[in-house]
Formats: sequence, C-alpha cells, structure tokens
Amino acid sequence: MDAKKLTRTLIGYNTVSPLSNVEVMDYLTETLESVGCEVERVEYKDPAGVLKVNLIGRKGPVNGARGLALLGHIDTVPAIGWSMDPFEARIADEKMYGRGSCDMKGSVACMIEVASHYAASDLKAPLYVVITADEEVGYLGAIAVAEKSQMFKKHGFPKYGVVGEPTELHAVYAHKGTVRFTATAHGRAAHSSTGEGDNANLKLIPFLAEMRDIYHELTTDTHYGLEYHYQ
Repeated sequence: MDAKKLTRTLIGYNTVSPLSNVEVMDYLTETLESVGCEVERVEYKDPAGVLKVNLIGRKGPVNGARGLALLGHIDTVPAIGWSMDPFEARIADEKMYGRGSCDMKGSVACMIEVASHYAASDLKAPLYVVITADEEVGYLGAIAVAEKSQMFKKHGFPKYGVVGEPTELHAVYAHKGTVRFTATAHGRAAHSSTGEGDNANLKLIPFLAEMRDIYHELTTDTHYGLEYHYQ
C-alpha cells in the first residue's frame, strides 16, 4: 500500500461535508478489505437527509483485547478561493496540495498503509482503522459509530486511540473542543434625565471579567500544552 498514491486518489473525491460520501467510502471499503481488514459500514442520514457512511476496519485476534484504533475523517471543509483545482493533487516543494491533503485524507491513507504492514497473525490485540463522516459539521459520524457500531458492541471499544489530525507530527494528548452559548443581559430604556434606566451593558461586566480570567488561565497554564497552538 502506497500512502502517497492513496492520498492522491482520495483528494480526487469531492467529500465536502454537505455531500454524500458513499462513493469514496465504497472505494475505501474495498481498500481496507484488500489489506486484510474485516469492515463494518455504519450508515446514517444527516439532518438534510443525505446518506453518509462510516467505516470500521478491523484486523487481528478475537481474544478479548480491546486494542488500538487509528481514527480519521474523510469529509472536508468547502473548497473556496483556490487558484488550482482543489480535487486534483499536486506536489510542489515536497508538499502535496489538494483539499483534504492534510486534514485529513493524508492521515487516513497513512493509517491504511500501517494496517497493510501487519498480518492478522502478527497482532496480539486488534488494530482498527475508523473513518468517519461529518467531522467538520458536528462530529455526526463519530456519534453514529459510538451509538450504532455492532463491531464495537461485540468486541468492545478500543482501549487506545490515535487521531490523525494535523499536529506537525507532535504527539498531542488532548484535543481542543468548543462550547457555544449566548449571554443575555436585560435592561430598561429610559430618558437619561430621569435616572430610571437600567444599563444592560453594565450587567455584562461580571461575565466579561470571568471570561477574561478563563482566557488568562488557558493562555498561561502549562497544563494546556502552550507550546503548541493549533488553530
């Protein structure tokens, strides 16, 4: 298995999140099977009714060991503002350019190449390659795998995992998440001469002060791995 060649092929599929990924997942099903993996397809429809497929490739013994999972996603953000065809891989200065080359079709290709190097009989615990949909728009594929996978229901979830998100090849032990919320302050409008108004902006000051303290903690506490700032 040649990861570079496979990455080129995967870039050729338009897998922007809103689109169905069935075609590329059909190809990857055959690819995983060709390297000796048992493959489970976990399907679901996204909120727009578009059919999506996740893949779980498994290789190795059935001995109760929970093993290692190599995890990646096949969807990409939209291809906007490119000066080249984003779905035709090109190499320049020893780098491959194309939508998803880094995030994260290249990683998926490398994971499959890793799986190709080991015979099932060589492994003392199972090796999984998990490829999901809709990572860029709510992790819907990963949720479907967690809820619906019969393979994981039968064998248990892997004990260890390596997520192939781009980190410039640094080993990173945590993944940044997001919390979205709306803060609302209520006031009362009044003429400035009466002094009867209630300024909603002032009510937000304690909230903003707390947000400032959280920001300070996240940007100064070395527990959060400050040596790497990935956007």
